[in-house]
Amino acid sequence: MKINPSFSSIIYSYRQSALSKRSTSRRLVAWVEDHRLRTGPAKAIVFILPTRGCSWALSRSGGCSICGYLYDNPQKPDFSEMLSDFSSKLSSLIDPSLSYSIKLFTSGSILDSLEVPKQVLISILHELQPYSSSIKELVLESRPSYVTEEKLTLLRDHFDIAKVEIAIGLESANNAILRDSINKGFFWEDFERATKRVFSFGAKIKAYLLFKPPFVSEFDSILDIFNSVKQVVSLGVDTVSINAINIQRGTYLSSLFEKNFYRPPYLWSLVHICQELSTLYPNLRIICDPVAGGKKRGAHNCGSCDSAIVQALKDFTLSQDPSILQDLPSCPCKLEWKSYLLHSKLNNNDFFSLSF
Repeated sequence: MKINPSFSSIIYSYRQSALSKRSTSRRLVAWVEDHRLRTGPAKAIVFILPTRGCSWALSRSGGCSICGYLYDNPQKPDFSEMLSDFSSKLSSLIDPSLSYSIKLFTSGSILDSLEVPKQVLISILHELQPYSSSIKELVLESRPSYVTEEKLTLLRDHFDIAKVEIAIGLESANNAILRDSINKGFFWEDFERATKRVFSFGAKIKAYLLFKPPFVSEFDSILDIFNSVKQVVSLGVDTVSINAINIQRGTYLSSLFEKNFYRPPYLWSLVHICQELSTLYPNLRIICDPVAGGKKRGAHNCGSCDSAIVQALKDFTLSQDPSILQDLPSCPCKLEWKSYLLHSKLNNNDFFSLSF
C-alpha cells in the first residue's frame, strides 16, 4: 500500500505556509507530572528535546494532516546546550526516593538520527544511569522505520532494555485511515514488524491511537478504536494511549475546523471507550488524558460538565479503576451526544469500509 500523493500535496501546501511562523527557541522544556506505571501510580519527568523536528513532517509529504508539533522545533538545534540543559533539569527535578517514568519526546522520533545523533542519544542515556534505581520506565517516541536492530542494540548497551518502552503513534490499525485521513506515511504492517522487533529485544511497546481523525465520523472512530485495540493486543501490546484530536495550528485539520467542517470529539465518547476497553481488556493499561480537553479546539461537551469529565479521565488513567467513570454528573448534553452518534451512524457512507 502506498501513500496518497494528491492528499500529501495538499497537506504539504498547508505545511509550507505555516513554516514561516516556526519557533526559533532552542531551549529544552521539562516538567514533572502524575503518571501511571504498569505497577501503579508514580511520577513522570517529561522532556521535550529541541531537535530539528519530525523528518516526515519536513519531507515533501507534508507530514500528518493533524500534527503541528513541528512548529515548536528550532531549525538549527544546539546539542551541546541541549545536553547541558538536560543534565541540569534532570538533577533538579528527580527525587531519588521516588519512582519515575522518564519521557523523552522530540515532537518527532528520538530514534531518528537526523533528529538526535547517535552520540547525543548515548550521552542522554548515560545521564540517566545514576538514577537507574528510581527510573522504572523510559519512554521513547518513534516512527516504526527508526526502530531498527541497530537502535535497539544501542539502547540495550546503554540502558536497562527491560525498562524501555517504545511509544509509536500508530493512530489506527486501518490502513485506509492511515493513508487517506492522516497521511501517516506508514501502515499497520510496519507497526507490526516494529513491535515484534522491540519484543525480541525485551523492551515494551505503547500504541498511540487517534480518536476522530478527519473524514471519520465519531461513531466510526469509536468502532475503529475498538478494532485497533483488538489488533494491537493480539500482538502482545499491553499499553494503549487514546489520544483525542486537538486542533493544532498550521495543519490541514485546522483548515477544516476553521471552515466548520470538523467538530472535535465529545468527552462522552472517551468515557464510553475507556469503560468498554476496561471490561474487554482488564489487563490493558489504558491512558486517556485529552490535550486541550474541555476547550473549543479539543475534546469537549457543552462546557458545563467538561471539567468534571476531564478530571475523571485523568483519575481513571492514574488508577485504572473504571468505576470512577460511572459516577459522573448528569448533564443534558449526554442526550445530545447520543443523538449525534446516532446521526453519524445512520449517515455512514462507509468511506473507509469499516467492518467489525
